[in-house]
Amino acid sequence: MPLRSRRPAVTRDESIAIVGASCRFPGADGLTAFWDLLAAGGDAVGEVDSQRWATRFFYHPERTEPGKSYTWAAGLIENIDQFEPSFFGISPREAVQMDPQQRLLLELAWHAFEDAGIPPSRMRGSDTGVYIGASAKEYADLSLGDPAAGDPYFMTGNALSILANRISYIFDLRGPSLTVDTACSSSLVALHHACEAIRGGQVSSAVVGGVNLLLTPYSFLGFSRASMLSQRGRCFSFDSRADGYVRGEGAGVVIVKPLAQALADHDPVRAVILATGCNSDGRTIGLSLPSESAQAALLAEVYAAAAVAVDDLAFFEMHGTGTPVGDPVEAAAVGRTIAARRQQPLPIGSVKTNIGHLEPASGMAGLLKAVLALDQGMLPPTIHCESPNPKIDFSALNLRLVRSPEPIAITPERRVAGVNSFGFGGTNSHAVLAAAPAAAPLAPCPQLPPLVISAATRSSLGELAAAWRELLPQTPAERLPGLLRAAARGREHHRHRLAAPSEDLGAVLRALDCFVADETAPGLITGVAADAARLAFVFSGNGAQYPGMGRTALRASADFRAAVAGVDSILRPDLGWSVVERIESGIDAGGVARADTAQPVLFAVQVGIVGALRAAGIVAEGHLGHSVGEIAAAWAAGALSLAEAARVVVARSRSQQRTKGTGRMAALALGREAAQEFLEEIGSAAEIAALNATRSVTVAGSTDEIGHLAAQARERGLWCRPLDLDFAFHSRAMEPVRDELRASLAGLS
Repeated sequence: MPLRSRRPAVTRDESIAIVGASCRFPGADGLTAFWDLLAAGGDAVGEVDSQRWATRFFYHPERTEPGKSYTWAAGLIENIDQFEPSFFGISPREAVQMDPQQRLLLELAWHAFEDAGIPPSRMRGSDTGVYIGASAKEYADLSLGDPAAGDPYFMTGNALSILANRISYIFDLRGPSLTVDTACSSSLVALHHACEAIRGGQVSSAVVGGVNLLLTPYSFLGFSRASMLSQRGRCFSFDSRADGYVRGEGAGVVIVKPLAQALADHDPVRAVILATGCNSDGRTIGLSLPSESAQAALLAEVYAAAAVAVDDLAFFEMHGTGTPVGDPVEAAAVGRTIAARRQQPLPIGSVKTNIGHLEPASGMAGLLKAVLALDQGMLPPTIHCESPNPKIDFSALNLRLVRSPEPIAITPERRVAGVNSFGFGGTNSHAVLAAAPAAAPLAPCPQLPPLVISAATRSSLGELAAAWRELLPQTPAERLPGLLRAAARGREHHRHRLAAPSEDLGAVLRALDCFVADETAPGLITGVAADAARLAFVFSGNGAQYPGMGRTALRASADFRAAVAGVDSILRPDLGWSVVERIESGIDAGGVARADTAQPVLFAVQVGIVGALRAAGIVAEGHLGHSVGEIAAAWAAGALSLAEAARVVVARSRSQQRTKGTGRMAALALGREAAQEFLEEIGSAAEIAALNATRSVTVAGSTDEIGHLAAQARERGLWCRPLDLDFAFHSRAMEPVRDELRASLAGLS
């Protein structure tokens, strides 16, 4: 007997998480719409119309008529001709030559990353693999009548390999990139290869998908001649009326990675893949006819690897196309291999009754139905099942067809589902899923984060804002903080940006209403980012402090507290008091007014903010500082060590505190030259202490000089505001402490 190689058993330590998903299926543009369709027992099957091709020309009711189809029943999606190439950096000329399947997959890959809370830019250069299930090249077929219509982009636009390669190219993913064609099992076989690559250490994560679009009549003609399509126009899976399947189109994409890594990264896990497998029927009585023994052997191998109890199976998502031969064979394989060992009948169903048979993408439809059912704790009904197929002995096989919605009785931590997918060339595939592990409880959020959203165009941002306006009031209060954090940190930030205030939900909604209506609103920030935006941190000077500063952040952010505690340990020996304790107790108005208190606290808070931002992966390329903020900027830029910066802030604040009462400051809305002329005109000895903007300066001088300045400015209609400071910083008032400060900083470079 020849040796048979078997892969090692898969343990739960090798479980793989689905962390992101997206779909466009008939009647369902997105996961939420897909679940709504399934839960309601919706029927999304319609008919091809003349906008796709001349259906009347190719139609004939007889099965035997060559070159004709006896049915145009199909599950169709809308707007397959719509695509924004500039979003992905693709030229309009190239986009015209691209198979719409490529375009659809690019959009869904992006949405799947968004669903996972992973900005695509974070994946650039990673070893992420791309595995796509697909078979059809119908867009290329449309060009055969006019060979001259092709241009240099025709080949890359229509090769099956590019369905995967285009995703790897656009997102700069460096792992294996391949399109799998095993006919109807393509996308689940692609999932199997991705899981094997992850378990083998070849890739750290993968993008997996399946796609199918119905663009020409030719496959209808071929399947009609083979009598594979239902004349009744529906998939009557496991029903006595089963007479063939209904073709469907659509696509689904998932992001997968090791479960342990997903949990460590705090990714939102949608479901867990316990095991996958695939095999071939080998030689049967006909190439397109299934093998019960091969299907049974695959199930036995996969469930041995998954190491789950068959009684924990919540349900089986069957291939279930509604063909007279395929359904009984599949039912027998599942019943005799799996269901027969259960105490209760195994619930089964097929999504093809809702949306048709998506051929190479059908595995994604079945997979996502299983994912959603495990998450929702409910089994959606299989429709068009009035009378069970008499060729299937459901009782003897211990199978039960789910005909109406029903809750899953098995507890979430034990729920398991199986997903079958078979190709008409004999390639079988199966996946075993478990419900996602219970999520860790969310930390309490004392205040809502701001809503930060963006889009590639202004019109798209308006649509996005309107969608958020609809979503937020429907979201439970406990989920709002996480949702808003995900929008800010888990999405790519595009050029057109919006930030809405976060005092409460009402403020956010009012800001969105104003933006959609093209009106201004308090706290609403909008703008267009530069094409090559780079990040800079600007550190404010004395005057930015306020009573209670940093207290909330100290309590709410462990990263902020750790950074402040680190600088506190350096400052405390020289200060003689604790910055952490002063912030924690709530720095009062008296402390805010003292330079030797406010400046060390301000410096510590700025260090804390930088520490918290760095912990979140936000690092600046440039650092600017004003006045005492220059010290924190110098530290953040690496010009001073933390100990050196702490030494400067202690020496500076102590020296300047000794000048308290010797002068004041005021902001004046004039440019530097105009301000100097004004001071000379009124005979003031006050000095320009800071240049704030092209038409804004800060002036320092004695109390009398600042009072005189303010009065003269009012008379001339100039804007002038005395500052609430009892110091004349950045002026000759600091001269008495020059030598002392230089001595205290001796040796510092």
